[in-house]
Amino acid sequence: MAHEKAPHFEVMSDGQEHRHPTTIELHHDHVAAEAIGGRAHQISYTSPSFVGTMTATCMAGISGYLGWVLPANTLVLINQAIGPSPNIIWVAVSWTTGFAVGFLLVGRLSDIFGRRWFFICSSILALIGNIIGASAQSIDMLIATNTINGLAAAGQLSFSVVMGELVSNKARGPVNAIVLSTSLPFAVFGPPIARAFYENLALQWRWSYILGVIVNVVAIVLYFFFYHPPTYEMLHVGGKSKMRQLRSLDWLGIFLFTMGLTVFLIGLNWGGSVYPWRSGQVLGALLAGIATLAIFCVWEAFCKLDYPLMPMRLFRNIKYDAIVACASIGAMVYYSQTVAWPSMVGALYTTDVGEIGWLSCAVGGGLLLGQIMAGIGVRYLPRMKIQMTVASVILVAFVAALASSTENTRSRAVAFLVIGTAAAGYVENLTLSTMALVWEPDDIGLVAGTLGAIRTAAGAIAVSMYSSILTTELSRFLPQYVPPAAAAAGLPQASIPALFAAITAGDFTTVPGITPDIISTVRQAVKHAYSMSFRTVFLCTLPFGAILLVSAVICPNVEDYLTDEVARRLQGTGLKEHIVKVEHTEAV
Repeated sequence: MAHEKAPHFEVMSDGQEHRHPTTIELHHDHVAAEAIGGRAHQISYTSPSFVGTMTATCMAGISGYLGWVLPANTLVLINQAIGPSPNIIWVAVSWTTGFAVGFLLVGRLSDIFGRRWFFICSSILALIGNIIGASAQSIDMLIATNTINGLAAAGQLSFSVVMGELVSNKARGPVNAIVLSTSLPFAVFGPPIARAFYENLALQWRWSYILGVIVNVVAIVLYFFFYHPPTYEMLHVGGKSKMRQLRSLDWLGIFLFTMGLTVFLIGLNWGGSVYPWRSGQVLGALLAGIATLAIFCVWEAFCKLDYPLMPMRLFRNIKYDAIVACASIGAMVYYSQTVAWPSMVGALYTTDVGEIGWLSCAVGGGLLLGQIMAGIGVRYLPRMKIQMTVASVILVAFVAALASSTENTRSRAVAFLVIGTAAAGYVENLTLSTMALVWEPDDIGLVAGTLGAIRTAAGAIAVSMYSSILTTELSRFLPQYVPPAAAAAGLPQASIPALFAAITAGDFTTVPGITPDIISTVRQAVKHAYSMSFRTVFLCTLPFGAILLVSAVICPNVEDYLTDEVARRLQGTGLKEHIVKVEHTEAV
């Protein structure tokens, strides 16, 4: 059974003490000596196996963005091409749900059964999804595509698991930054690229999926030939066979978590769009999802399985809890801005679709900038607690400062957004690079998967919450500002209902008594109503910011954990010979 582990120090051959983190053991079987990495200078970072694995991981990460970021920016156009369909909302729901559920399943199950085939199959799954997407003739086929791509992306974007256990503790941050930087063209410039595909290529939006097919073929080939992490037999010396392990898997936990999170996310996406928030459909889905997740937590706390899907004793580690909280609130800011910022740009600054696409790059660009900076910072700057706290203060200050935005503050709003999302990216990569340092390496997949699932669910909650707040505030401010302004400009009172219909349609020609001067006045009033509504949206960041700041202060400093130790050893050809040669030289 699992037991508490006391903190201990091990004196290595270099004469230095290397601290092992205080933790709770969640892994039960003995790991073979040849699977354990050792010190960094015993690992060949220039070997074909390592370089091939690194390249495969980068390609898989790029696929994770191609499968959703690009199509998401042309959903309206796709719906016009192969729809229109009332089920278009399920395109987003299916990806988010698959992504959140997949994180926990891939992380935990790859801890148990070994990582190789889980990550190969993630790219195979993405290949299938992109083939379906490239040939889709209906929105229903696109929903199937996004369900598959969401599950696949959970594995493909778990690069902190693949690379985190193959490089030294102190190299995790820079390596994460390298992997993230390779996705720059699509993570940052996805909106204008997707638009350029649609406007300039014969296959239009299908090129987003065609590129995914190409990238995944490369990733699969590289993973197959070069990625050889420890096998199941190495991870469970003297343990159960694969079949016994499979039979004793936490099947009930998998069912409860998948169903509970899926139903809950469906309720969130229904609210305010398909059905009113107070409708029976939305409330029923939300309550059923919450109840199922509560039952899941009780089951995970008291079941007697060797490997629960999400053991509740995982959360006894306060340092890990703080890291999860920081990652989740950072994700809430990022995901909410991917929806709120383009809407704000279109409402206040420009109606040019191409310009909206370029301005939308500020969200992804800021996030990636912060992620790369954090990868360097966690390695070379002291005191992660201080870094996390400073980044959190910047995030809260600049995102909340966006509440002062009006139609006349475009440049300032872009600057505030880039700084705020960069701080969110800094927080995110600090958590990715350090979450497993406060645990034994046997459970890196579990701690990464749990964080990923909670983070994704938090992001989905933020998107729905902020969208609902914006809708509610607009319903209050549009009637407050638009009719008086229109009436003062000379519009007959009887034309007010037609005016609101025209605002929604974007066509004022059907409004009786309308003139160019009245249209100009109304547009200014609409922009003012939007700026007031967005003010509330951004100010709602402050309560979550308070939680973020408290969590940042609780986060651990990780300097003692940034050692030369490597968790696992690749088993590829040439590595064993290299390691044996190094060890023989040291012995001599």
